[in-house]
Amino acid sequence: MPDLILHHYDTSPFSEKIKKILAYKDVPWRAVEQPTIMPKPHLVPLTGGYRRIPVLQIGADVYCDTQLIARTLERLHPEPSIYPPGAEGTCHVWNLWADRMFFWTTTSILFALIGEHVPKEFIEDRTKMLPGRSFADIPKLAPQAKEQCRGFAQLIAAQLADGGPFVLGEKFSLADAACYHPVWFLRNFPPAAVIFEEFLPLIAWAERILGMGHGRRSDMTPGEALRVAQESAPATATAAPDTREPNGLRPGVRVTVTPDDYAFDPVAGEVIASSIHEISIRRRDDQVGDVVIHFPRIGFRVAQG
Repeated sequence: MPDLILHHYDTSPFSEKIKKILAYKDVPWRAVEQPTIMPKPHLVPLTGGYRRIPVLQIGADVYCDTQLIARTLERLHPEPSIYPPGAEGTCHVWNLWADRMFFWTTTSILFALIGEHVPKEFIEDRTKMLPGRSFADIPKLAPQAKEQCRGFAQLIAAQLADGGPFVLGEKFSLADAACYHPVWFLRNFPPAAVIFEEFLPLIAWAERILGMGHGRRSDMTPGEALRVAQESAPATATAAPDTREPNGLRPGVRVTVTPDDYAFDPVAGEVIASSIHEISIRRRDDQVGDVVIHFPRIGFRVAQG
């Protein structure tokens, strides 16, 4: 099997989620450091314009968003599973909750404390990801964010109250990786992490997850990753149409795929396959040749034409 190549940066909380899954599954992976802000000249040729981190590359197949990356790692390396028996749906509900609610409270709390030290270029970059809003206003939401973050933290602590080591019981799961990454984000800056101090089960759990490390990581340069794509052919073959596809998408149709929450950078290509949880599109780039880019369906808009 080709290398698992994770395009990331070390301060990315969403990358931390995937690193914990890789550590749990104990599979070797290659780490490619990408810039925290645009331009990203060694990422965009692979993604067609999608700029969010992390991105998983396997040869000339590129997987976007942690929701789909987690599903892909589970498909390729099913043991040990990140889904306890009967809990796949529960895990993904926790994942969406952590990404779309819990994490955003931590952003306001952290940047209220460090905002004056954040480079102007970072603020400008993140503002471009939030059309109609200024990232400089995010710290103003900190008072409300603290109230909500405390409530979210209590929910995790309640799950751990019976003394079980992990969110869903005796084994690590996607729910742990998802809930951990916002906690990790604040705990990296202790003045922000005081909001968690009253929740001792949460603190003990976070220490267990921290202790897992990042598994079998080895570094790769961005140029090497581009060469891997250039020298590979996409492994994804054209699939039969999904007969229950709600909007009639079929292989060969031209589409754009765009996140529906922030960073509205559309990626254009030709549908190769679609299913309940994934859409795969083929595009060609002068630097890497043909690539197939995979997106989740939940949280993304697909437009024909």
